[in-house]
Amino acid sequence: MAVDIAPKVKKAAVTFTTQSRKDASRAILTGEWDGWTSLEMKKNIDGTFSVKINIDLGKSYQFGYSIDGSWTPDADLTSVASPFGTNNSILDLTKVAAAAKRAQNGKPAVRKKSVTRSYR
Repeated sequence: MAVDIAPKVKKAAVTFTTQSRKDASRAILTGEWDGWTSLEMKKNIDGTFSVKINIDLGKSYQFGYSIDGSWTPDADLTSVASPFGTNNSILDLTKVAAAAKRAQNGKPAVRKKSVTRSYR
């Protein structure tokens, strides 16, 4: 499974991709960012499902996939127990927000150490 994040100014375009069984027929993304509304995912030729949505930066969200009715967290992300006896994945966009803000201000998204050398 994978989550690709493309930060913008106040939101991020996030693409969610499942690595599900080839015979899976339906996948639904559900998360905190919109009050746990179900969003149908598109089945790709390789058998994965994906969907791209815009989510507010600066927050952390719980989410998961329902693949053919079975709740599945994203295996590549940290998960926490849900009140329903399953696990939810954590999508943390707090650090992404800081990097996007630095980029917006014309500063590099990642700070590099500067090395000073003296030549004689």
